Amino acid sequence: MSEKQHRDQINRLNTELAKLRSDEAKARAAASKARSEASSHRAKIKPTTSPSMARSYENSARSADKRAESEDTKVAGAASKIADRTKKLNTAETNLSRERQAAMRKEEQSTQRRRREELDHAKQVARLSRPVVRHVYEIQQVPTPKTEELRLLYLTSNPGMNLRVDAEVGRVQRAVRGTLHRDYVEIELRPAATPQDLLDGLNDLRPHVVHFSGHGGDGTIVMDNGDVADPHGREVSIDHLGMALAAVDRPPALLVLNACDTVDAISDEVLSAVPLVIAMADSVLDEAAALFATQFYSAVASGQSVNNAYKQGVLAVVMGGLDDESWMIKLLNRDDVDPADVVLVRPPADAAG
Repeated sequence: MSEKQHRDQINRLNTELAKLRSDEAKARAAASKARSEASSHRAKIKPTTSPSMARSYENSARSADKRAESEDTKVAGAASKIADRTKKLNTAETNLSRERQAAMRKEEQSTQRRRREELDHAKQVARLSRPVVRHVYEIQQVPTPKTEELRLLYLTSNPGMNLRVDAEVGRVQRAVRGTLHRDYVEIELRPAATPQDLLDGLNDLRPHVVHFSGHGGDGTIVMDNGDVADPHGREVSIDHLGMALAAVDRPPALLVLNACDTVDAISDEVLSAVPLVIAMADSVLDEAAALFATQFYSAVASGQSVNNAYKQGVLAVVMGGLDDESWMIKLLNRDDVDPADVVLVRPPADAAG
């Protein structure tokens, strides 16, 4: 099914659920009213009541009892249908999420392929424009300095399906694609990231930046368990995260934790592994986290220092009308590293001049 078909199915199921819940509530009210009428009829039967009137009251009470039983049957039927529709709705929402993730992966693959093609073209142009030293018996090219791409390992985790991490990633990707030096930024997205995805990403990509978007708090971040049938979170302590970052030959220069209540857990041991850390001092809204990440990476990809990119990200939160959220975003640095001196994306030598 397409994403539109999944959305249509979810809307239909929500409509059906709303009607079923309304029917269930009406049936419960009708059953309660019928039982109240039955009690009222029987309360009229007194020792002084004539036999004929007593029979009449009892007949009315029994009739009310039958109506109550009939309404109880409707309640049970509606409850059964509600359970069925709720199960189908959960399945449809899961399928929609998977469809969106698949579309995002396809878009990212297309973007990476286009970026490689553009980069290959730029390299070809650069080769043709290199100065040539001519000798009597040979022709040699003088190589130009190679500019290394910024490698960003982007980990997201949302096992409870209650965060908008996919929207955040989409905004960041679009923002980076619009920057001057987009060809020198490589974003490796690992959705539903497990602890093993973190280790594999560190080994395979050798990232300069590690970014995590998801839940956090109490000295941990919540990663994914990788289970399709029974997804749930796996807590990873930030100390263990720091140990993982230190257990590579070339540790990242920057760690970004777009997760609530993580700044207090950044210890000296973590900063000894990665000299710059951005983390959250409290619970932060999804929109604030997305606004910050989008502007921060846009500035980084434009050649700004980490310090100024951080300032721009905080300013984007303020200008987005979320002033109360901006103070939560903190930039920490090791004593021997000045964020104002760290530029993660440098243009080629010919562009810099």
